[in-house]
Amino acid sequence: MTEFRVRARRTERGAAAVEFALVIPIFLVLVFGVIQYGLYFFAMQTGTTAVGDATRRMSVGDCQTEAQVKSFIHSHLGSATTAGSASGITIVTRTYTKADGTGSVASPGEIGGTVTLTATFPTLNLNFPLIPVPGDGVVTRSATARVEDITASSVGAC
Repeated sequence: MTEFRVRARRTERGAAAVEFALVIPIFLVLVFGVIQYGLYFFAMQTGTTAVGDATRRMSVGDCQTEAQVKSFIHSHLGSATTAGSASGITIVTRTYTKADGTGSVASPGEIGGTVTLTATFPTLNLNFPLIPVPGDGVVTRSATARVEDITASSVGAC
């Protein structure tokens, strides 16, 4: 009887190591997935705020050139983007519409109309295996605001 117990105990040696080896890859994919998607969602939220702030600036007459808008967005994104300079930000659309909602007008728009801004920027992609990042790490954000003023309140600044 004692020989059977000793033999049974020996057959279970290393079982914990084998179970650990089976579970750890799944656990690591979950942990690194949470990290990667956390960074992506941080970039989305920061991008929404930056584009919204730029759109509000455009709606009061500031930030009238594309270079000013890119620079403003880049400075507000901070660590949420991997773009080294404002040229890494892409302005997809910058549209001003008339007050009655028909047609578009040139910058800086007309009071009572709307301004819509859509921008894209790269974000950190850690390239973990088996963890895809939406849009290959490129975030697109959009915002719309009512045009309140067409003269810049601060001289040439955004």
